[in-house]
Amino acid sequence: MEEWTESGVTWLTLPAEVSSLPRFTDFVRRGALAASLPEGELGKLELVLEEIVVNVARYAYPKERPGMADVGWAVTAPGRLVVHVRDRGCAYNPLEGAPPGFEKELADRPIGGLGIFLVKSLAEAASYAREGDRNVLSFRFRA
Repeated sequence: MEEWTESGVTWLTLPAEVSSLPRFTDFVRRGALAASLPEGELGKLELVLEEIVVNVARYAYPKERPGMADVGWAVTAPGRLVVHVRDRGCAYNPLEGAPPGFEKELADRPIGGLGIFLVKSLAEAASYAREGDRNVLSFRFRA
């Protein structure tokens, strides 16, 4: 829909829907190329982005009132990319969730937590902030 740059971050706003994921992925891939991330990191980056965008699409807004999501990227240094995903949904920090219970058999584990575990494992760093009425989940990759 709309793309703009603000304070060194290039942003794209689209409906907070799973169907927006391909456009968000192409958009962030441009950032990865601008940061000269190696090809081997692109799959990890796309997996992290997918996890976060799908969570926003499924849980941030009530089904009867879908909202919008912003994805932004910035090259902070050669070989370093920071990505932000923000929404105006209910306040929620997914990084606070308990890690999946790997000590339990798969059938005995509660549903949830594995995706955020992957985000924390694959990204160099991940953080959450509530900025006014927005959730902002940020993650960083480097070459």
